[in-house]
Amino acid sequence: MRRFVLALLVPLSTVITPGATPAGADLRGITAHHGPVNRAALMAHDVSAKATATLTNLAASIHMSADELRASWSRVAWCEVHGNWQMEGPTYSGIGFLNSTWNGYGGLAYAPTAGAATEDEQIVIGMNVTGGYIPDQYGCNPNGW
Repeated sequence: MRRFVLALLVPLSTVITPGATPAGADLRGITAHHGPVNRAALMAHDVSAKATATLTNLAASIHMSADELRASWSRVAWCEVHGNWQMEGPTYSGIGFLNSTWNGYGGLAYAPTAGAATEDEQIVIGMNVTGGYIPDQYGCNPNGW
């Protein structure tokens, strides 16, 4: 015999959208899995998840796994900024992007500078910049790209 468990589900939008709760409802203390809902964190997670999915598709398009693509770009990061993906500066950020390049190739959809973006987000924009190839990691260009 199978047993079915019924659960009362509260739509996530009710929890995270101010003013969307029914009149008189008290949702204090309602949490999402491990703690209070943080709208900005949920949005950032969604953007990052999309970047990871895009990275996986890009890797498949050049017959690599996502891990192989990440490893190749990690060598680029080592060449450009000694592996400091979080580097932020007035001209260069992340893996050696000119901030203007980051902006011009869609990076602002992820973060204000490359150094504030995740590694996957930086790789996605890097693949946009290079037209789908991985820069030569063995002939490092210390002047960025």
